[in-house]
Amino acid sequence: MSEVMERVVLEPGRKPVDAAVDWLAAAVCADPSGAKSLSHVLVVVPTAQNGRRLRQKLAARFGAVVPPTVVEPQHLVLGADRPDVAGRADELVAFLEALGDKGTLEVAAQFSDIRGILGGNALSFADVAAQIGGILTDETADSEIARWQEFAELEARYLAALAKSGKTDRIAAMKAALEDPPQFEGIERVVLACLLDPLPAMHRALARLQARDHLSVTELAIEQSNNRTIEPFPVFPCATSASEAEKVAAIFAAVGLDEALPALCVADAEEYPEIQGAMQALGLKVHDPSRIPLVTSSLGHLVEQIAALVRTRSYNVFSAFIRSGDVRRWLSRELKLDAHEYVTALTILDNAQAKLLPETIDDIMPKVSGKLRAIFETVDVALRKKGVRQILQAVFREHVLDERDPDAREFAAAAETVNGLIDECFVAGRPPKLAMELFALRLKEAAYSLEPDEGEVILTDGWLELPFLDADELVITGFNEGRVPESVVGHAFLPDRLRRGLGIIDNEARTARDRRILQMAAA
Repeated sequence: MSEVMERVVLEPGRKPVDAAVDWLAAAVCADPSGAKSLSHVLVVVPTAQNGRRLRQKLAARFGAVVPPTVVEPQHLVLGADRPDVAGRADELVAFLEALGDKGTLEVAAQFSDIRGILGGNALSFADVAAQIGGILTDETADSEIARWQEFAELEARYLAALAKSGKTDRIAAMKAALEDPPQFEGIERVVLACLLDPLPAMHRALARLQARDHLSVTELAIEQSNNRTIEPFPVFPCATSASEAEKVAAIFAAVGLDEALPALCVADAEEYPEIQGAMQALGLKVHDPSRIPLVTSSLGHLVEQIAALVRTRSYNVFSAFIRSGDVRRWLSRELKLDAHEYVTALTILDNAQAKLLPETIDDIMPKVSGKLRAIFETVDVALRKKGVRQILQAVFREHVLDERDPDAREFAAAAETVNGLIDECFVAGRPPKLAMELFALRLKEAAYSLEPDEGEVILTDGWLELPFLDADELVITGFNEGRVPESVVGHAFLPDRLRRGLGIIDNEARTARDRRILQMAAA
């Protein structure tokens, strides 16, 4: 691949996004209408947020230009989403069937996750079983070979279960795509823009694309030098996440009204809630436009309560559920209760709870009456006879969205993700109990993207977004051990030496990547 791919090292000391846009400017041509166009170029970027930043910079540079097609590496390997390829829920169900009576969704998720890691190089369990004898040669080799042979047998049962459900295995689809990559109509040139952590399988797909479609491929690379000294910059150690968040908020609060805000990189995503809280305390709005955990949204939390009520009928969840604003409005409308009547019913409920100490709805519902009993029964009927989507439709029947309202846009983005999860989990023929268990698990895993609000909003970016930031100043927070450099320690089935032998990204490669990002940021 290296013999036929042009490699352009971006000018050291410049923002990579500026250097990349300069390079793309030379590729602009006129389309048949005479308009400036980059439609013949396919740009591969590390993340969706990188793509958004690059498009913004191109628009600012050219004003009017037909943009390039911008994709992430996995799009080269597998192409657009295919309905026949198994999704996460399909994989979990197939692994559950393959595991047999002792299987659980949690164990199925672990095996699905391992295959997800191997998928970076289009490897299956069977592939690992065939290769591991030549990779591990110490005293653990025999036991590891036996382990992966067992995994390969489990995988065979998994693949049979997938086939029975009419779904195509994702890794099998990747292997097929590597032999016959997706078509990119009208594309003449592929540009790899600052790909510091590419999928190992991606270069195999590019080689096939070049051979088949005669595309030119250019890598826009950030300088890599292990000998280069990282320039000094201010470092502020903090004892806790809360104190770090307060220091970051103070930096942004001190920026004058006529000054440009710095860029904000949150290297450890788990620290985002602390940052958000500290910013809000000083009257600043912060927004993460990339991947927002669904359960942190108001809608996601409500849906999580519905799933928990169906599965456990927990009284504590029920008590919180009927006190939320959207549910109160639904039940008040359904039962024609005014505000005073609803509050009175909740007071009676609290008194009954103090006496009965119920664990489930069924421990208390038969022992109450009147309007409170009507609330219980309305919720109970919905849980037993309606699906999740029907319950949500009832709750939000009179909810009107205004696209100018940031909260409404967030609701719409979360609702789209919830709809997708319902379609994914509640498929025809799948037992309702299993479908609900799947739905509860997928809720915890799911995230959604949301374009940033208009106005004075501080956007956060992740560590991999740094090469595409345009600000003159940069604040990095969450620069914590295990996050930068990113490392995987003690994986039960995929230790670092096995990853290296299989061609999967290992800790050494991640450290080199993170050093390059830090060098670039400091420069």
